[in-house]
Amino acid sequence: MGLLKSLWQGFVGGADFTQIVTERFVLEDKLLKVAIPISNVVARKPTKEVNYPYKNNHWFHTNQETHTHETYVHIYTRVWMYLPIIGIFPSSEYGMLGCVFRIKKTPEGVNALDNLALGQWLNQEYDEYYNHPESGDKSKGRNTALIAEMQQRHGDLTTSHMASQLQAYINGSGYPEIPAPTTVSFNNIQWVFYQLVKPNSRSRTDMYCLGLDEGHYLVVRFSHRVDRSDKHKKWRKAANQTQQRVMEMVSLTDYVADEPQSRLSNDTSSALQTSSRQETA
Repeated sequence: MGLLKSLWQGFVGGADFTQIVTERFVLEDKLLKVAIPISNVVARKPTKEVNYPYKNNHWFHTNQETHTHETYVHIYTRVWMYLPIIGIFPSSEYGMLGCVFRIKKTPEGVNALDNLALGQWLNQEYDEYYNHPESGDKSKGRNTALIAEMQQRHGDLTTSHMASQLQAYINGSGYPEIPAPTTVSFNNIQWVFYQLVKPNSRSRTDMYCLGLDEGHYLVVRFSHRVDRSDKHKKWRKAANQTQQRVMEMVSLTDYVADEPQSRLSNDTSSALQTSSRQETA
């Protein structure tokens, strides 16, 4: 049955919704519950943290990480690879879907509980970082540096031809403008949704953001990494379905401090194991 399914969908791997683990994390006064398929990539498991006192500035600063324009506290990661049915070469994978849970801060004056304000800030954070007047580490001011490089080579960039050339250069080597954020609903909760995409790339990053309090928000980040563009259609639909179903199984509820510790331990969801819904391409 497994081989027939693989032949029909055109790949092996991806998320298996018959093998689900339930993870729980305490985010101050909230309980984050995630029911999610196990990874199909063998990797060392880091020690799991349960409590995330993100309102404590010292704790947040101590535990934060920075990658390009984003500074955050990491919570949890799951990865699923999509592979050819018969692997001829060692690195012949079609691509990967990664799912990461994070906590981020908003600057003073931006209310993370206001979806409109949060969406505007997400775009502003991206634009201000990559178009910063001074270039720096971690791609800061990258677009500014590309513009300066083009000006040094070609001089006037105001003609329509050179403007088109500059935009193509930024699209390929920099950080082009991203789509405006929108809101999407899962389980009657409104999330802010935005994407990091490039015009000429099949890879993309989708992010769902939900305010935790006025100064912090939860991020569920899905990275679609395409390794073979000629095979992307084979697993794209399956990855999109996985993203949708994972978001449908994320819950954020009030945390009761004296509830049994067993609620915070991992378990395998037998109800979901017997689900007849299977991920298809």
